[in-house]
Amino acid sequence: MTGEHYRIGELARVAGVTVRALHHYDALGLLVPSERTHAGHRLYSPADVQRLYRLLALRGVGLPLEEIAPLLDREDGMAETVRRHLGRVEQQLGALEHLRLRLTRLLAALDGDGASTDQFLDAMEAMTMFEKYYTPEQLQQLEQRRNELGEDAIKAVEQEWQEIYAKLADLRGRGVEPGAPEAQAVGDRAAELIQMFTGGDPGITEGLRRMYEQEDPQKLTRGMGDPADMEYMAAIRKAKLSS
Repeated sequence: MTGEHYRIGELARVAGVTVRALHHYDALGLLVPSERTHAGHRLYSPADVQRLYRLLALRGVGLPLEEIAPLLDREDGMAETVRRHLGRVEQQLGALEHLRLRLTRLLAALDGDGASTDQFLDAMEAMTMFEKYYTPEQLQQLEQRRNELGEDAIKAVEQEWQEIYAKLADLRGRGVEPGAPEAQAVGDRAAELIQMFTGGDPGITEGLRRMYEQEDPQKLTRGMGDPADMEYMAAIRKAKLSS
């Protein structure tokens, strides 16, 4: 330190920055030392130090250097700049939360370690399909419901859906009428499982309806059912409504 002035190494040490950063700020015109020695070494005055700390404070809230520059020489405009930066941060947080939810759902779909590449791709495809029909808020509701049910209950439901599709294929193969009690019992249980999934939420129910209308039945049921089974189930529901 020379009098009230700091050499660049001294200022870097007391301010907790690197000499390289101070060189960078100088090159950008953000922090140009007020004086130089006869040998050309930078000397920073108390006003320079104050400017550096102000620059570091603005960097500390994540403002880019190009937005900091005009703020160092004036007092006005600070609130609007910070407000604009806050908007960017909130957008980033929203994107990160969306990514966190996607990863959580993907991990749940993979069901532990040792998943194959095909399982990973199937889980990604299913997750992408769900995101077409449900809002982020609805996906959060579904994730919360899944957590409340627990993995054992989820596996039991998946097993029961396999049994339902097997029964549908059997009933259809035997030519059982959709309005017959045997067929209606299968339809009633399927409706109960759907209610368990949607929780009675009309938005989630509507998303599920659109998904079944627009997506490949075999992909939706992961190979458990085919288009003929879905048509037979629709006939069961129609017979239920007309009875």
